[in-house]
Amino acid sequence: MIFKLFISNFALATLLIATELPIGFTQEEWNNRHLILNMGRETEPPEGPVRSIAEYEPMQGVLIRYPFGINTSLIKEISSDEIVYCLVSSSLQNAAFNTMNNAQVNMDNVEFIIGPTDSYWTRDYGPWWAVDANGDAVIIDFTYNRPRINDNQAPLKVSNHLDVPYYSADFISTGGNYMTDGYGASASSHIAYTENDECLTNDDSSVPLSPCNYVDEKMLNYYGVNNYHVIADPNNDYIDHIDCWAKFLSSSKILIRQVPLNHPQYDEIEQIVNYFAENTSYEIIRVNTPNNEPYTNSLILNNKVFIPVMNSINDSDAIEVYESALPGYEILPFTGTWESTDALHCRIKGIPDLSFFSINPGDLNIDNIINILDIVLCVNFVLGEEIPTSVQFNNADMNSDETLNVLDVILIVNEVIE
Repeated sequence: MIFKLFISNFALATLLIATELPIGFTQEEWNNRHLILNMGRETEPPEGPVRSIAEYEPMQGVLIRYPFGINTSLIKEISSDEIVYCLVSSSLQNAAFNTMNNAQVNMDNVEFIIGPTDSYWTRDYGPWWAVDANGDAVIIDFTYNRPRINDNQAPLKVSNHLDVPYYSADFISTGGNYMTDGYGASASSHIAYTENDECLTNDDSSVPLSPCNYVDEKMLNYYGVNNYHVIADPNNDYIDHIDCWAKFLSSSKILIRQVPLNHPQYDEIEQIVNYFAENTSYEIIRVNTPNNEPYTNSLILNNKVFIPVMNSINDSDAIEVYESALPGYEILPFTGTWESTDALHCRIKGIPDLSFFSINPGDLNIDNIINILDIVLCVNFVLGEEIPTSVQFNNADMNSDETLNVLDVILIVNEVIE
């Protein structure tokens, strides 16, 4: 009986993989895209000020889905250090466990989030994260830009599993078309506006697009984004996701694809480069993608960077670009069923380190100890010698008066003495 059940689960998983939905619309979905308008929900925004969490900030794990869109070798590598949160239906949980266990995934670092899904693009439908005024990490949802009800429910499932606050803004978006630097600036391609009827635009060529108050106000009130770069997608493909051609590597660096002069998208890509050069202070780093390799579609996970490679002569150059741009990181290339419009980043979503973002008054260096080092940091903040992060500011503001001064130093000293 157990053997028959295993075969049944294996056969079902194989069937689901074979019938996997595409990252784009199916024809039926395109005909029913009006259903997306009924999938949204809106709560009150979190208590502000709010700060969006960037991909390169501390993470405790990743969100994936079974049946997988990535190789188990990649899951095994991630599980060696971080938690793998796996969305899976109850009927396939055993199959998911056996698949990972047989691949020597560290099952002590695997947690299952039970519930149906429609596809494995957790980046696109997974939760967006921010820090609220209390210094707590919160999930802030959006309406997924595909008529896939199960996928659209994933952020709420993650919220329930992790017991973190859940908020939602009623606008249409997708995670593959969103990146943030963690300091109030974010970027997306034109569909951030054109897929929202309230923006009253079909502009897919301007760099940048004219502002859309409806979306911009959602981004400010819910995500703390006060500088939203919405620009025409330069790739001329069906997906229009920013992670197919750009990536924030840090709060000061942006990676943008590069193509030869004779490439049909050369002018459009260079227009984007010029825009960021003229309108931001980011250091612009280029990665060569002459054959539309998805090198920008990588995942930064703490001290590691997972890069999609294509067994191409250009792979080694791409790896060198990352090594030069991110010294101190371990650069790990992985093959897979990658395409120029769909690769590693599309299929994995980071889960922030919730302990890092929770308030711990007096712990300014986030080492879970309050001592002389925290006093010195607070003095430096008060004197303006160093600039605190939002978490450090909240932990240093001992009397919650939204000002750092000598009173906060005294209160931390008292904590140490006690």
